[in-house]
Order: sequence, then C-alpha cells, then structure tokens
Amino acid sequence: MLYEKEKEQELLHKIIPQTKPADFEEYWQAAVAQLRSVPIQIKRKRLDTPYTKTVTSWEISYNTHDDTWIDAWFSYPAGAEGKLPCVVYYHGGSLQKELHLDIVATGVAVFAMDVRGQGGTSIDRAVYNSGDLNGGLMTRGVMDKNEFYMRHIFLDAVRAVDVVAQLPEVDPERIVTHGGSQGGGLSVVASGLSGKSKKAYICVPSFCCLKQRTVLGSRIFGSTNGFLKKYPEHTDHVFRVLSYFDVNNMASFLKVPAVFGLALADDVCLPHFVYSAYHHTAGPKELHMYPFQPHCFPQLYKDMIYREFAAM
Repeated sequence: MLYEKEKEQELLHKIIPQTKPADFEEYWQAAVAQLRSVPIQIKRKRLDTPYTKTVTSWEISYNTHDDTWIDAWFSYPAGAEGKLPCVVYYHGGSLQKELHLDIVATGVAVFAMDVRGQGGTSIDRAVYNSGDLNGGLMTRGVMDKNEFYMRHIFLDAVRAVDVVAQLPEVDPERIVTHGGSQGGGLSVVASGLSGKSKKAYICVPSFCCLKQRTVLGSRIFGSTNGFLKKYPEHTDHVFRVLSYFDVNNMASFLKVPAVFGLALADDVCLPHFVYSAYHHTAGPKELHMYPFQPHCFPQLYKDMIYREFAAM
C-alpha cells in the first residue's frame, strides 16, 4: 500500500539509536547462565475446565532464578498424539494468563505464564533495596541493574521456554514465542536469549526506547517518571540501568525469524519506538503495518500468524 510505504519512509527518519552499555552482551550472558545454574523444578496439576472434551489443560508452576515460582497454564488439543509444536505466550501489562483456546484450535499447544506481580497468581518474591515508589513496578530496584524488576521478568520469560522444552508433550524443535505489548517485548527477549525458540511473533511491543518512554511518562513508565521527578539527581544513573533492559537494545539478540506487527495509531507503544526495535533486530524479519489501528492485536495480524501456527 502506498500509504504504508509513505509511513515507513517517515519512520526511517525517526529511528532511535541503540544505547547498549559496553558490557551489555556480557551482562546478559551471565544473567542467563545464573538462571540456568538453578535446576528446573516443575509442578503440574490437571485443570478442570468446561472445555475438557476438546482441550486438555494443566496448571504448571516452575521455579526461576530467585525464590519466586511462576504460574502458567499449558493447554493442547484433547486426544493429541506425539510431541506437539508449542506457542509460548506472554500477556500484556497487568493482565494474566489465559487458556488461549483460539490458538489451541490451530492444533498446537500453548504455554501461558503469569508475569510476576501483575495481578495473576505469580507472586513477586524478589528483594528490592531501591525504588518502589508507591508500588510502581518500573521503580522496583531501579537503582541497581541486578535488582531491577525488569531483569526478573526477562529471566522468568526465558525460563518459560526452558520449561516448555522439557515438557513431554512438546517437540523442543517446534517452539515459538508470541505476545503483544508487554508480551511482545518479552517475546523478543525470550526468543533472543533462550536459544530454544525457532521464531518470534511480536505485536506492538512494549519496553522499546525506555528513556523516551520514561520522559513521556507513558503508562507503566509513569512511575519511573515520577521517581525521577522526586529524585532528579538519579536521572543519568536510572537511564543507564534502563539501557540494559531496553528492547531497542535487546533486539540485537534476536536472530531467529521475527514477525512484527506495528499499529500506526498506537499512542502507547509509539510507532517509531516499535520500528526502531524492528530496525535493530539482528535476524530475518518481516513487518506488518496496520493503518489507523490503536494499541491492540489487529485481527489481520492474528489471522496471519494463526495460519502459521496451524502449519507448524
């Protein structure tokens, strides 16, 4: 479409450069190694749902790098035989896990985790020695890159892929990640760092261009903006901490094929933030733009990727 080409030309002139610290790769290699030094423990229990004739579902809890246990739902078509492809789904900010019956209907398994501390059943048990201004998630531990809340949820997301690769119902060679908004950002991280995902589906991803989002005070980063308003002397330090978790930087780790969805009327994850992360993505990638769409999962994007799930 001519309109989309015009918009992409505009976005090309708004790309935000990466701000990776010198030890960025080393930092994340060490973080994943620390995560994997903790042996995986998995607890599972059959879920009783109204859909048992067509969908088999399990409640799963797994340990992660600290004292936190992450809760998830794992679902697949009832009566399925052999090892199945699996979509690891990450939810949007302050939402929670779902069964994702629409994805299961494509014939694949779905693993959906609850992000810690966001209203689901994954309780954040991390210790924070800084930040936590009025309970704002993006201020917890914000003065220390080794304590910051985003480090925990990024590692939890990587652990989810590790857990899925061990489930007896799953073919470890057919695992993909998927999500929108916060979930889109986590899809980038999990596929980029796990080494076990074969493809990433990323719609209107959050966590891109964190300095700019903090300056704007956009949604969940309003708390970070409020922290710096109260403690302006920490501005430079906080921006450096955020740079370790910026998906605009994390995109360099993403080397498996990636399918981005960009909503051109998005006023939360601004189009040039998303386009910047897409631009910096290291592996094969494709971009689908949706004119006039706000911050959402466009139905055309869903239809397209669900066809891909059905063919996995």
